[in-house]
Amino acid sequence: MGPWLVDVQTRDELERWLSSNPPSTYRPVLMVVRGDSAVIREFLPNALDAAKLDDRRLVLWVKEESLIKEKERHDLFGDDDTVVAAVLDDGGAVATWVHADRLQVVDADFAFSTARG
Repeated sequence: MGPWLVDVQTRDELERWLSSNPPSTYRPVLMVVRGDSAVIREFLPNALDAAKLDDRRLVLWVKEESLIKEKERHDLFGDDDTVVAAVLDDGGAVATWVHADRLQVVDADFAFSTARG
């Protein structure tokens, strides 16, 4: 069980998690959370509670948004500033987003479930 949260500290670490071979013994469904704000701090406990509902779920917290390159930012989060997290499917493509007005456990669980198909 766990860990359900990876606090991404470096660009290399982010690249490893976003690669086709993440540094885990299984292929997790990744929720990439960007930034460090009051909204993010409100959302993270709920994202973790949702991640704990399935041992193949993992939350990547990228506090320092500068670790995300511009193209990745666009690919992951689009042009919507209300997107706080992108959930990637098994192939590493964005399956769904979590928006700042939908921060509850049920919202995070739905996003994870959508990504798993």
